[in-house]
Amino acid sequence: MLASIRECAVHYCSYRDLAYLLCGDEYREYWSPTAGDTRGFALPGDRPTYAPDRPADVQHMDINVILDFAEHSLSAVVTTNFSVLFEQIQVVTFDAAELQIKRASLAGAGAPLAFWTEGEKLYIRLDRIYRYGEEFGITVEYRAKPRTGLYFVAPTEGNPDLPIQAWTQGETEYQHHWLICHDFPNDRATTKLQATVPSGFFALSNGRLMEARDNGDGTRTYTWQQDVPFPAYLVTLVAGEFSELSDTWREVPVTYYVAHGREADGLRMLGKTPKMMEFFSEKFGVDYPYAKYAQIVPEQFLGAMENVSATTHSYQLLPDARASIDWSADMVVAHELAHQWHGDLLAVRDWSHTWLKESFATYFAAVWTQHDQGDEEFQARLHQDLQRYLDADKRGRRPVVYNTYRKNGDELFDRHTYEKGSLVLHMLRNILGEEPFWRAISWYTRQNREREVITADFERAIEEATGRSMAQFFEQWLYKAGHPEFSVSYSWDSERQLARVSVSQSQNVTDLTSLFRTPVDIGFLVPEQDDATPDDADIQTQLVTFRVIVEEAQQTFFFPLARRPFSVRFDQGSWLIKTLTFERPTELLCFQLRHDPDALGRIEAAEALGRLGDRQGQEALEQALLAEPFWAVRVAIAGAIAQQKSERSQRALELALAKISDPKARRGIVAALGMLGGSEPNHLARQAAATLTALLEEGDPSYLVEAAATTALGKLRTPGAFSCLLARIDQPSWNETLRGGVFAGLGELGDSRSADVLISWMTDQRKPMDARAAAAGGLQVLAATRRIDPGEVQTRVVEALIASLDDPWDRVVMNAILALRQWADTRGIGPLRHIVGVHPDERIVRAARESILSLESGAAPAQGARQLRNDVDELRDENRQLRERLQSIELRLRHVEEESEERSNEFGV
Repeated sequence: MLASIRECAVHYCSYRDLAYLLCGDEYREYWSPTAGDTRGFALPGDRPTYAPDRPADVQHMDINVILDFAEHSLSAVVTTNFSVLFEQIQVVTFDAAELQIKRASLAGAGAPLAFWTEGEKLYIRLDRIYRYGEEFGITVEYRAKPRTGLYFVAPTEGNPDLPIQAWTQGETEYQHHWLICHDFPNDRATTKLQATVPSGFFALSNGRLMEARDNGDGTRTYTWQQDVPFPAYLVTLVAGEFSELSDTWREVPVTYYVAHGREADGLRMLGKTPKMMEFFSEKFGVDYPYAKYAQIVPEQFLGAMENVSATTHSYQLLPDARASIDWSADMVVAHELAHQWHGDLLAVRDWSHTWLKESFATYFAAVWTQHDQGDEEFQARLHQDLQRYLDADKRGRRPVVYNTYRKNGDELFDRHTYEKGSLVLHMLRNILGEEPFWRAISWYTRQNREREVITADFERAIEEATGRSMAQFFEQWLYKAGHPEFSVSYSWDSERQLARVSVSQSQNVTDLTSLFRTPVDIGFLVPEQDDATPDDADIQTQLVTFRVIVEEAQQTFFFPLARRPFSVRFDQGSWLIKTLTFERPTELLCFQLRHDPDALGRIEAAEALGRLGDRQGQEALEQALLAEPFWAVRVAIAGAIAQQKSERSQRALELALAKISDPKARRGIVAALGMLGGSEPNHLARQAAATLTALLEEGDPSYLVEAAATTALGKLRTPGAFSCLLARIDQPSWNETLRGGVFAGLGELGDSRSADVLISWMTDQRKPMDARAAAAGGLQVLAATRRIDPGEVQTRVVEALIASLDDPWDRVVMNAILALRQWADTRGIGPLRHIVGVHPDERIVRAARESILSLESGAAPAQGARQLRNDVDELRDENRQLRERLQSIELRLRHVEEESEERSNEFGV
């Protein structure tokens, strides 16, 4: 699952990837802790959780559902067939929450059975004792008006054009709110699902469509049958009016269902699916395993869910023509398709091993990008994944394989499960080698199809397929937490023609985090000619790479080279999960920026030069910004240039914005212009604001560039920015992208006037639901500026956020929770505790619990943080002014030297 985004647009996503996908490089989480502040992941009350017993094996489920769209309810008759696994049983237990049970009976015989409920369990006493191997069936009739698991969509005051629809979302353990079942992934069954809906509606479920029957009473019944067994959380039902688009893959029907009028957008989003099916079938060594593959895009669904043979996608993933300029859902489409193997055909036995599906789908989607768009796009994705994991690790460190949580596995669908696990697979690919890696993946897939897997199954498959012992690798990267924190130094011994590289691991070694033992590739760009210089226009170099084993706290390596290298890389290819401090001379970094064949190497050089801030590095960055062909490197260069906060850096960014047309690069340049401000408006900020205002007045082909420009304008905090942003607030757009940028910009202003605008949008039910969620995100940004003093404005904000905890749209609720944390106001604690007690979604509950802890422990320090933020801004301004004075002195000295040289020449000296 690309987990559920009951949150996003400005800044939080429980369907993990979507916030990044929608908001691009500007995505960040405003509640990140101080650098280096790594805490444990578990919260008070969390406990180790294990898979439940299975007294009887669920073999088949016959589900008959009638949906009532007027009452947002359903009536159901479900027959479940079992085979006994215990020595004997007489009571069967179902997961069932808030269901009105009418009758339970023995299937076939019709004899009623006694039943009772306790909490979220339904207990049924059988007619006799059944012993190991015996089979029986139970039929249960019930009604439900579910608060979660099954959702109904209907028009609202703010979104009057919403259609009438219904859809289910079962992962992790929400299915039992509408479907009696064994709601845990350690059992699988075949299904037959009959759904009765109004005539004119379509109903989609798992497997093959067996019948679509008009009932003659204004209703229609669809019957679907899935013959490959699967866990109950992957049962799906989506109903409504949709336009169907048809395709095929090797005679397997491939269908897309989208809203009427969005057919072109649907093809734009989903049209590569057959090619992806072919690619994954070849890579996994197992052909796509189901009778059909359908993808459906209902309203209000957030994220994406890999239900067996029938993926549900968020409406937010359906791009219009303008959005498609620089945004694509390909990664999500590939992610969910990869799950049809890893997650569905191979299901996890319990949530602690969720990485076996989410990391796999994340990495294989990136591998599809590598196949479809090339190595550099693939590398950019991995670089973004690493940064997101490192940020998450600071907020809460845990192993990838982990079983401690409150209620269900929702809390484990995070950056450790998705991004870190994906990067672990990438490390395996580089350590094992290309052919052995894919041989191991194929062997694992074939050996474990239609099974529930744990991490040991994958470890064993690699060992069987490659002969490599994986025990230490799995121990330090999956069963323990963290990553190596490397500090590296380099020197050249010209007499012995040796490169000296010293490496230390500086992470805090504990029971949780290892002193790592890992191979590392150290690369040198070595000139091919003795008289070559780094500035030669036609320079020819050879990449010389050595693989070493780093396993101690401190080690030194020596490498013989034909000539002094012009650049040095630690972790050539950047395939290790790590942090790295590696100070190198500016000359080496400049060469790396211009000539490294690896995009991540050029990004590394740009970031290092930005930190150095010297004149030679600045010149190299300015030249590379225009010459660099790849957008992600350009984004890194723009950010590095902006760090200097000088007139020169401003001119370089404005020139690049005028010359560069690639929208992804332009987005990064626009964001960099927003970095030129300080605690108070200065001439750099005013000039950058004028550039951004002109861009907004002229317009840009890209939604995301315009949104980035409004956010950047807010960061500059110049006079007139508030009115400029306010004038752009009534622009509807795809996924409220433009308003989201405006709301983020209003937050960045740190202006009390912004608070009232954002409150009015967040709380007005007549506004579109996604705009209200984005406004709540804007209040989170406003708090992060620490520019609003405690008083009436903060009181109005906190009261509005507390009221929004009852909003019907969960994305508003989630952003309100995160904003309350950021405002550090203890008045939020009581309402947040109420959320913990009553809300059915554990993702929202987790956010509320974290916010409570933050408010209880950090409210007072937050007030100090406001002053600290102002102090830092002032220091940055002073630093910029000193740098400008030094550069001015340097220019004057150079001019004096030139005049002196001219006079010397005149007198023949």
